[in-house]
This record gives sequence, C-alpha cells and structure tokens, in this order.
Amino acid sequence: MSGWQFIPLAVALAAGPPAPVTSKPRVATVAPRATASITLSVTPATISFQATDPDSPADPGSSAAVVKWTSNSTVLRQWSLSVQSSATSFQGCPNVPVSAVTVTCTQATNATLFGNGACSAPAALTTSPQTVASGNEGLGSGAYEVDLTFTLTDSWKYIANSSPQCTLTVTYTSNLP
Repeated sequence: MSGWQFIPLAVALAAGPPAPVTSKPRVATVAPRATASITLSVTPATISFQATDPDSPADPGSSAAVVKWTSNSTVLRQWSLSVQSSATSFQGCPNVPVSAVTVTCTQATNATLFGNGACSAPAALTTSPQTVASGNEGLGSGAYEVDLTFTLTDSWKYIANSSPQCTLTVTYTSNLP
C-alpha cells in the first residue's frame, strides 16, 4: 500500500477581529506507485475561525476546504482520504483541544470511468487518522474532489490567550493500494 501526505492547514482561533491571512494554495507532488504521480492540492491553505462569544448564534465557527487531485488508472481499486491533527491542542492555546474541531465531508466526487466517492460520517479531529471520504478509483484519467467543512465548537471553558492566534496543523493522507 502506498500513501502520500500533504500538510497545509493552519486553523486560527482569534480573540478579536481576524488577522489578515494571505495564502497561496500549496501543492505536493508524490509518487504513490512507480508508474504514476499524483498532485494533491488543498484550498484554502489556511482556515480562520473567529471565536468571540460561544453563546452567540452568529459566531462563525465553520470554514470550508477543498482537496483535489487527479489520477490515471488502469485497474479498479479503492481510495480513501483521511485527516488528522499534529497535536492534541492548538499551539498558543493549550486549553483548546483539537477535538473541538469537527471535520465533515460534504461531497466526494471521482470523474473516472466506474469511479465513485462517498463521504464518511463527521468526526472530531484527533491525532489519529480519521477517514473523511473513500471510493473506487475507476479507470482512466479523472479528477477527484473532496469538499470538507471544519467546525469549531467554541466553549467558555477555553480560556483566552494573549496570543493573537492559536494554530493547528492538519495532515491529509490519501491511500491507494
């Protein structure tokens, strides 16, 4: 089984207005098998949450990300996409556990002949890989896209920090047999 990884996501938890974030989609090229290479991209590379009042229904605690890649296959096989955190809490805000972030797949598509994709159930972020989508790779060249939503469940028990933002790195892993 071959695997490839991409680590582009920094989730920011701000105590005031969000700091301006400039980012470019990052791309990683890997070779999960000897005869093909796959390019994985994640957009946006940085997601920001504004955490001001956990009791406010207007608290913007969700943000979307799109993971895309293409593959050229001559055999039918299964694929999966997982996500995991690099730490148990946010850097700069140790009182905010990564489990406060829920990852939800909203769509998984595969544009190859006989290929398909399906979302997994929403899962709390952990340091272990959580499968967010899977399916059949299909035949021929095709594009894959997995749309994700990251939701921060804010809480009054998360003590604010003087740091302007709290960050978290997330790793995406796709496995091809």
